[in-house]
Formats: sequence, C-alpha cells, structure tokens
Amino acid sequence: MSDESAPGGSDLGARLRALRARHGLSARQVAEAAAVSPAYLSRLEHGKVSPTVDTLTRVVQAMGESVASLFVDDSGGGPVVRRSARRTVHHRGVADEILTPPHATRLEVLETVIEPGAGSGPDDYHHPGDEECVVVLDGALVMWLDGERHDLATGDAITFACRTPHRWANPAARPARVLWVITPASY
Repeated sequence: MSDESAPGGSDLGARLRALRARHGLSARQVAEAAAVSPAYLSRLEHGKVSPTVDTLTRVVQAMGESVASLFVDDSGGGPVVRRSARRTVHHRGVADEILTPPHATRLEVLETVIEPGAGSGPDDYHHPGDEECVVVLDGALVMWLDGERHDLATGDAITFACRTPHRWANPAARPARVLWVITPASY
C-alpha cells in the first residue's frame, strides 16, 4: 500500500494533533524526537498519509504516550470490552482492534487483520515492554526477529522480547487474522 491516506486517516491525524496540543509540543519538537520531517508530521496530522506501525509508534512515543492513548474512551469503563466498542487503529492495510480496556496497563491484547502484502513496514522496530506473543488465528504471517525469518501459519505462535528488532508482513493472497499479547501494555 502506498503512503496515501487510508480509512480513518483524518481521524487518526486529528487525534495526533489533539494529543500534541495537550502536551504543549510544537510539530517541530515532535517531528525531531520521532525522526520524521515536520512536513511528514503535518501530512500525517491532516490525514494525508497513513503511517507504518513503527512511524506511528515513534510519533506517539515522542509525546510520551502509547498508541492506545489515541483511543482512550473517557467513559471510565469496566473490565468488559464489547466487540462493538473496540478501539480500532487503521494503518496501511492493517486494522488493529484493541481488546483490553484503556485502564489496563500490565497486559495488552490486539486482534489484527492484515491485508495481503501489508505489514509493519520495511524497517525493523522495537518498543518498550517485556514480552510479546503473536498467534496466527487465520492465514499466514512472516515475522523477522533480529534479522531471522520465521514463517507462521494458522495456529502457530511466536514469543519474543519487545526490544528485539522485529517486523512482520502477510505474504499470502488473503487477509491474515493475528492475536498480539504484549506485557506491559505499550501499544
């Protein structure tokens, strides 16, 4: 998928702009801390581009937040997350549904649909946290951990330290459905 806007792109951009404003940060400060150009950040905040997982994570972490903070519901909420109330992040052929409530900090669970050929992007990334477990619920996933390729099929799982450089992609001709379990919550 190209770096063009995707469904929900302008909503994501508006949330990023609001988060930056809440922290009193300039676009230049965030762009520099996230290692993106100010022009790219502007296009992102205006829904003109759809970021990779790595880029979105870097931009939000540059503001001292997690990606999940973009989708916090102020309703308080309890322990149950109804399917209809899942917070969803769309980016470049990937749709992450956050299954854990916003107040969960020790564990994060995502159900992700990855379109054919889509993935985290061409560059390895890592993030704060302890461990990550990835389970392929349906389809196929290629996961690179520290440069080593792992081909996963339906029912396969892989577990690794969050700080391990990694990237992933759906090599198949149909969407993949994947479950991510991350400790502590860091997305």
